[in-house]
Amino acid sequence: MLERDAEHVTIRSQLDPDAYKKKERAARLKMDIQILPVCVLLYLLAYIDKSNISQAMLDGKNLPNGKVEDPGILTSLNMTPHEFSIALTVLFPTYMAFQLPSNLIIRKIGPRIWIPTLALTWGVVETLQGLVTSKAGLYINRIFLGLAEAGLTPGITLLLTFFYVPKELQFRQAFYFTGASLSGSFSGLLATALRKMDGISGQHGWQWVFYIEGIFTVAVAIVCYFIIPNGPRGCFMLSPLERELIIQRQRAPTYRYQDLPHLTLKLKEVEFEPTSENEGLLLTPPWYKEVLRTFTDERVYLTGILGFCVSLPIFSFTNFMPSIIKGMGDYSTVKSMLLSCPPFAASFVYSLCMAFVADRLQLRYLSVMLSFIITLVGLAVLWGCDEPMHRYGGIFMVAAGSYSGPPCMFAWMANNSAGYYKRTSALAFVHMMDNASGLVAAWLFNTHTEAPRFLRGTATNLAITLLGIVVATIQECRIWQERRQRACGRRDEYVVELYRRTHWPREALRSYLGDRHPEFLLEL
Repeated sequence: MLERDAEHVTIRSQLDPDAYKKKERAARLKMDIQILPVCVLLYLLAYIDKSNISQAMLDGKNLPNGKVEDPGILTSLNMTPHEFSIALTVLFPTYMAFQLPSNLIIRKIGPRIWIPTLALTWGVVETLQGLVTSKAGLYINRIFLGLAEAGLTPGITLLLTFFYVPKELQFRQAFYFTGASLSGSFSGLLATALRKMDGISGQHGWQWVFYIEGIFTVAVAIVCYFIIPNGPRGCFMLSPLERELIIQRQRAPTYRYQDLPHLTLKLKEVEFEPTSENEGLLLTPPWYKEVLRTFTDERVYLTGILGFCVSLPIFSFTNFMPSIIKGMGDYSTVKSMLLSCPPFAASFVYSLCMAFVADRLQLRYLSVMLSFIITLVGLAVLWGCDEPMHRYGGIFMVAAGSYSGPPCMFAWMANNSAGYYKRTSALAFVHMMDNASGLVAAWLFNTHTEAPRFLRGTATNLAITLLGIVVATIQECRIWQERRQRACGRRDEYVVELYRRTHWPREALRSYLGDRHPEFLLEL
């Protein structure tokens, strides 16, 4: 009963190693072409639609008659900075609350339908944001925007695990997550251009920002219904042989498990002791048990805290970077928007490079620590320097460090979770913690009383980044300790007891226990 099943041998046995690698590379490239551009575009649009309110906030130049050319949303809706922070904040409760249910819904509906539907919904909500005429209307719109966008990021993160093995995952996560970086690079340019439409059809420039970007999102969502697959069998670019290769590759135990000889010896000595209570035991635990198991795993909580720590600078500088840059010198609104673009473009390049190295080495801790250290140095420059160009350089470092962190968090959590619903709920929880930082970030920078240094917001980000370094080190030590315990046979009782009651084959034992199985390889 303990012999390895014959999965993942049919195609490998028919091809020599070089031919198999060539076929695998070709299939992976085709998946990249079909899946990644859509993920990048959707995430870019989601980030633009969620954060373009910061571009709509700024007023144009003052006119001699005392009025403002191209007034921002604060002036148009007669809002105070405090009320604007409320508008930023109200998005996140629904955003966080719906992430786990959304990931569970994907199992029933499939990503091909669910993800484009989310995009279609938030595109409509974003378009309607341009019609608000009061702060109450803006608050309500932002609440529904959070509800609509909530499922996208954890949904895409989960979708990629259907196609890519652990050593390929962080680079793809970084590739789509850098849609956020690209949105930071392009949203300022786009908003600058769209706000020049001020006065057309009696609409303010900030209203045109919401109209155009929302309508474009709706158009993209409709196209996505025909592109996003539910799994490898739905990839129209793959040949039948390539689809089967990807499916077999995903099921192959060698990517996630290592054989432990001492466990094999123990299982050979076990006598079968069936009991009536185990007669109906399912090979796969019920979904609710896997979800509950998520919240008894300390790695989920530690990774969630890391997600909060690495995302706080992202939300802080996404929401307020134009205001921070404007406070560094006598810059116009347009120039401050344009100066906010290069740091995000630089973070795009760095994030991909770091993800490539982390995937090759399969060392997530190294990637996390470098992200935190670079962010910390950038924040220290912003804290201690008065020279505008030095502070601008600090912003480059904060952008590069912070944006390279979340893809590592997602890959680390996905690769250290086994079982569909365990992985689904764990990823959703990490994303919830990511977005909890948005609640805090909305209140860290008061553009009226704390410019241009924003010492309170910078100091808070410094402290949270230091906390992230400590938590990442604790996480690494705990994983290393758990790997040692498993290698020494101190976790074998889980498998021995289950095998005594069921006499299941090795792969069934692995499937039932998931990442609790001592042969499951935890990434450092």
